[in-house]
Amino acid sequence: MFNVDVTYQTLSQYLNEIKELIQEISDYQWIVAEIAKIDSDKNGHYWIELVEKKDNEIVAKCDAVVWSRNVETVHNFYLKTGMELQKGIKILFLGKATFHEKYGFKISIYQIDPSFSLGEMALKKKETIERLTREGFIDRNKLIEIPVIIQRIAIVSSESAAGYEDFLKILKGNKYGFKFYTKLFDAFVQGDSAVASLMAAFQRCAFEAKNFDAVVLIRGGGSVADLAIFNDYELAKTMALMPVPVFTGIGHTRDETVADRVASMSFKTPSEVAKFILDRAVDFDSRLDTLRQRIIHRAENFLSVEISKNQSIEERFKLAVKNSREKILQKMNLIVSEVHNNVLKRVHSEREFLFKVKQQLYKKTNLILTAQEVELTNINNKVKMKINENMAKQNFRISSYKDSLFTKLKNTLSLKNIQIERVNEKLRLLSPENILKRGYSITYLNGKVLKNSGEVPLMANIQIQLYKGKISATVTNKEENNGELKLF
Repeated sequence: MFNVDVTYQTLSQYLNEIKELIQEISDYQWIVAEIAKIDSDKNGHYWIELVEKKDNEIVAKCDAVVWSRNVETVHNFYLKTGMELQKGIKILFLGKATFHEKYGFKISIYQIDPSFSLGEMALKKKETIERLTREGFIDRNKLIEIPVIIQRIAIVSSESAAGYEDFLKILKGNKYGFKFYTKLFDAFVQGDSAVASLMAAFQRCAFEAKNFDAVVLIRGGGSVADLAIFNDYELAKTMALMPVPVFTGIGHTRDETVADRVASMSFKTPSEVAKFILDRAVDFDSRLDTLRQRIIHRAENFLSVEISKNQSIEERFKLAVKNSREKILQKMNLIVSEVHNNVLKRVHSEREFLFKVKQQLYKKTNLILTAQEVELTNINNKVKMKINENMAKQNFRISSYKDSLFTKLKNTLSLKNIQIERVNEKLRLLSPENILKRGYSITYLNGKVLKNSGEVPLMANIQIQLYKGKISATVTNKEENNGELKLF
């Protein structure tokens, strides 16, 4: 049994004691933590969920708040870093433990040091670059030779990205009339799912790499935090392993990202990437035009020299042709005469050969036809014999089936006649006349057969049908029996 006299206190009293204890021992401390979640309300308060991770596992978690009276530190953080407080950022803040008996434990943030977050991001970026360098990925894409003309371009970006339209406008609206083929591999370029989306887009590009001369990564600017996704190790590794050159035009103006470091070439803006590709095409076209002019000039000089040489050669050639013509005509006449005689001999010899072949072919054909005719006659006789044998067998089978069927039908009819006679006999015995003849009668009330005494009232007139004759009677007494009928 519980002791009803035990000393106790209410929950609010107990939590108030804890609140007073925390207030006594708590003081402002500089604390490092990572933002896991952040929201603000209409009153200007920022509600933050803080975590500490070790080997990517959460080892500590706590709620925190920046009251509206201290919100200036949030604005100062943005001014110094160029980025909003958001998920994934590590911060160094001056905070104090607070406890409320209704709302629980929280850390009240008084001040945030923006220089720490910038240094933390820079350190993480430095470690990523060192790892890529150590593993041999940092310059891998730079070793791929850039095509002289870049005409087939894969674009990794979002269709709504600020720089995507600028890139296409410069490239496809060029005054030189150069034609470029582009294909967009759509991906998120900001937010929590941006890294995974960009990696998936690059993997689709790699699958179709043989169709492209280069891949261009386009974003179009943003804050330091917005561009932090381009410092991701896995994304940078995926870009480094692309089988075609990768160009970046992310839109930053201060510092390059890890993605810029692993790319074959990096540019500040998407427009600069487009201008580079266009300038490369213009330069190649200019070189082609220069080469074309040099070829034409050399060809003209060569033709001038050759025409001069050919004039003297032509005169000597005409004289040589004239002298050789008569000799050639004489030789031609002799050759034609010899060829004519040889052809006549050959034609005569071929005619004799064809006649002999014709005679042999005629004899062989007659022998083959005779043999085939005899063989066909034998086959025809064998077929007729087989048909006659089969017809005799089938006729015998049909006759046997006919006799057997007739016998079975006759037996079946006899059996059915016997069954019919038996049924007729039963019907005769069960006919109303025979039943009445054995002493039974039928009672009628108002023309209907009476089966139950309960259906007839007293003093009612009834008619009784006998085997011979009818009786009319009046009911003076009746017995009702709802059970089984017992006549004897």
